[in-house]
Amino acid sequence: MSYDYSENMLVQESAGNLLRDELGWDVQFAYHTETFGADGTFGRESAREILLRRYFRAALGQLNPWLTDAQMDEAQETLERRLSTASLLEVNEEKYFLIRDGIPVTVKKRSGETETKRAAVIDFHDAENNSFLAIKELRIHGDIYRRRTDIVGFVNGIPLLFVELKKTTVDVQSAYDDNYTDYLDTIPHLFYYNAFVMLSNGTEAKVGTLGSPFAFFHEWKRLAEKDAGSVALATMLRGICRKENFLDLFENFILYDHSAGQTAKILARNHQYLGVNEAMKAYADRTLNGGRLGVFWHTQGSGKSYSMLFFAKKVRRKMAGTPTFVVLTDREELNRQISDTFASCGVLGRDGKAAQFIATSGDDLAAKLRGNPSFIFTLIQKFNRSDAAPIYPAHDVIIMSDEAHRSQYGIFAENMMRMLPTAARIGFTGTPLLSHDAITARTFGGYVSVYDFKRAVEDGATVPLYYENRGERIVDLQNPEITDEILDAIERADLDAEGQERLAAEFAKEIHLLTAEPRLRSIARDFVRHYSDLWTSGKAMFVCLNKVTCVRMYDYVQEYWQEAIRDLAARVKSATQQEAQELKRRLAWMRETEMAVVISPDQNELRTFQAWGLKIRPHRAKMMKRALDKEFKDAGNPLRVVFVCAMWLTGFDVRCLSCLYLDKPLKAHTLMQTIARANRVNEGKSNGLIVDYVGIVKALRKALADYTADAGGAGGADPTVDKALLVARIIETVEQARALLAAHGFDLSDLIAAADFQKLARLQEGADAVCGTVEDRKTFSTYAATLNRLMRYADRDDVTAELRRQYEAIAAIYGQLSARRRHSDHLDLRIAIDHIISAHVVMDGASLEAEEESRRFDISAIDFDLLRREFARVRTKNLLLRDLEELIQQKLDRMMYSNPQRIDYYERYREIIEAYNAEQDRATIEKTFMELMDLAGNLSCEEQRYVREGFASDEELSLYDMLFRDDLKKGEIKRVKEVAATLLRKVKEKIAETSHWTDKERTRAQVDNLIRDTLWEELPECYDDASVASYGQKVYAYVYTRYKVA
Repeated sequence: MSYDYSENMLVQESAGNLLRDELGWDVQFAYHTETFGADGTFGRESAREILLRRYFRAALGQLNPWLTDAQMDEAQETLERRLSTASLLEVNEEKYFLIRDGIPVTVKKRSGETETKRAAVIDFHDAENNSFLAIKELRIHGDIYRRRTDIVGFVNGIPLLFVELKKTTVDVQSAYDDNYTDYLDTIPHLFYYNAFVMLSNGTEAKVGTLGSPFAFFHEWKRLAEKDAGSVALATMLRGICRKENFLDLFENFILYDHSAGQTAKILARNHQYLGVNEAMKAYADRTLNGGRLGVFWHTQGSGKSYSMLFFAKKVRRKMAGTPTFVVLTDREELNRQISDTFASCGVLGRDGKAAQFIATSGDDLAAKLRGNPSFIFTLIQKFNRSDAAPIYPAHDVIIMSDEAHRSQYGIFAENMMRMLPTAARIGFTGTPLLSHDAITARTFGGYVSVYDFKRAVEDGATVPLYYENRGERIVDLQNPEITDEILDAIERADLDAEGQERLAAEFAKEIHLLTAEPRLRSIARDFVRHYSDLWTSGKAMFVCLNKVTCVRMYDYVQEYWQEAIRDLAARVKSATQQEAQELKRRLAWMRETEMAVVISPDQNELRTFQAWGLKIRPHRAKMMKRALDKEFKDAGNPLRVVFVCAMWLTGFDVRCLSCLYLDKPLKAHTLMQTIARANRVNEGKSNGLIVDYVGIVKALRKALADYTADAGGAGGADPTVDKALLVARIIETVEQARALLAAHGFDLSDLIAAADFQKLARLQEGADAVCGTVEDRKTFSTYAATLNRLMRYADRDDVTAELRRQYEAIAAIYGQLSARRRHSDHLDLRIAIDHIISAHVVMDGASLEAEEESRRFDISAIDFDLLRREFARVRTKNLLLRDLEELIQQKLDRMMYSNPQRIDYYERYREIIEAYNAEQDRATIEKTFMELMDLAGNLSCEEQRYVREGFASDEELSLYDMLFRDDLKKGEIKRVKEVAATLLRKVKEKIAETSHWTDKERTRAQVDNLIRDTLWEELPECYDDASVASYGQKVYAYVYTRYKVA
């Protein structure tokens, strides 16, 4: 490929030019040009350093002119210090707050006492008062491995930005899978300070944070909310790396969420960043807009709670004064959830507990409002005093109303407005305002930020929702006509007992139809059949008309579920061996699957359920004694199905929820919020599925038609897609996979038609056809993975038998393609290679003579003619090369771990593979094979070098290689060998005296001193003081990595 069209020119060079010419960064190229030392290019002493101390200290001095040299040393030491037991993410979190809030240094007062003062690291008020440096091709050395990064961005010498780039023809995920994850393993210290990780091939770009799986990396498509959007790297760089934006994002839009005992680093998505900054403008103009900051409509599942948090955090950090935020909800579970989120993200203080910020009563709320707490979490119902005196605090009060469309009606909202007449108000909602909703608009104003269904799906913030009307498929299923009057009555019934009585009285006929036993049993039977077909799809929520129906449906489903288990167990006994394996996995899944009823308690509920012949006690005990919400959110927990009627329909996020079964008429906001339960992004989840038993589609269309036009008409976009389009997408993806195979001379029909050993041979040929190039392999893998996700949501009636056979064949090829060979650590390399070649020759179907000698290649003296003859017999040459690559890579990894000095072998391996990937043709494949075999011979020879050198183990050889110098004489070489063996024995004895010696500073110092003293006393005199110190550092780094446990 011409250099003008290479990764360097098309992507890296273009990115660097944009950073320099448009965004004002200083951009430098380091590879083969960087010099080390205090006066070197960047002031680094070695390639291991990732903090540019010269830049860092210059910024410290500029931003903190009061610092002495000793205080500057203290600040630098504090920033670079880390606990050896801390995880990478824990280190990153500690560094983040030091950079954002300043580094504590000791200041001596005139009285002789000392105090702590924070030294600013970054000037967040004036972006131009900071150094922005982007270095291309920067070498970073780890304990063992060496890497060269595409672009690292430094602010005041601190590496906050990591950019990994690929060619335009390579999928962006390759940057994550092949490079970024490797850097985390080999040079983890580069990410101690990291804020942003960008991955791109130029035309596509993703940004994420340390610790995030690729599924949670997101695009940055817009510089303003109304932009159409572009996924190109240029847009992301302009949106994130503009100096003011970069510092704004770092300071105000990064969170560490410690929910459920785990830490997740959260970076605001593009729409959250833009929306919150629009809300900030409205807050700045609050005196002009009468305190109405607007309605913040970001569709369900797009991170509304985090947006509220980002807004509150930025107001408190950037605006004058100490405002009190009143976070308003209308349901207890929402109040608890939002307050827990704020607490888990540290916004309530490092040790802040949510309970101390929650108003427990109307009087407690009034008392809190008269003070100046940072946050108050309350239900709208706590504004229950119509005679409460107005409060005119000296500080700002900002009301943030969650689900604003529900909380602004009735006496409680009026009491709130009277009690807090000067408060600013902003309403957050996941559904747009309805045309008749004048109160919400009057309370908050118009839209301040809009992020609708369509954009959320396009941006990957939510997954698409497929809609299936299964009620039409069930014979004799009688549904009443769903009128607006019924919808209104059902909605009122969810709120109070009086509403329930009116519903039963006014719509007795309709309710009888909906709750008739034959109807419920038909639905229960269909649910069991349907959900058990989708057993790999995720969790399910079944929405029932009322609480009694929840328990009835649970009982019916349990009956048919056990019946299905018995039927499946019988099928296993009569199935073929291959079919039995799949059926057994499904049977095990069905047996371990747990279900639960989740409903709120009522007075006299025991009598109510007894009248129906139902038992509520077991369900209530399960709800009280277990954390069902946490269990249901855990993808690995066997609680997979819940039956609900009102609880968990709003404000309850379950990423692994994929299927929502509706048997309750819902309207407007409640309907939209309910179906959005299934649209959350989760790893491996391509879409959600809405299954309709009650014929709610008419109400859905009505709700969409009722959305106001204030958002430019975007609100009317249907968030659901007919399931027929899911099947169409499956067919399309199958055809794409078939076409790719056909382009390489393989007909998928041949594999489907083949039997016995011929099927195995065709399977190998299919995998070989699409693994010739990295691009082909990844393209086919993408098709297969997409099919695998889509087929999870297709039941047995959705796809034809032929289409399913084609899918199964593609999945089998993908399984062969992604299979990893297991090679014994103790297996001789030449024998392992012989096994691989023999296997592929056999797969070729060639006849094997009984008298043919067993092939054993003596790698130390390769017979290249024999190898060429054997290689010529192999038809699946691409697969053979892949297996050889994996074998040699595994062997190299083990040998490099044992002895880092073997880096030359690793670099030679990379050269061979890169040359092969650059141009695959018949000659290149054979050349690559021979070069790999030659390298394997060298590795085999290297593995035995410790014996030739007179050592007892490869470990002794590793230390010797570190200490060896080219100018040693014969007697000195002998002495160095003795030192290596002695030093290894001493070190092992020392670290055996204590467990986890690397965790304690004292034991680390003891090992370090032992190494230095031994080298000082026993190395030949030609090793001067400086070289002894240098070799001591190398040996200690090796011991620290290799022998963390005795």
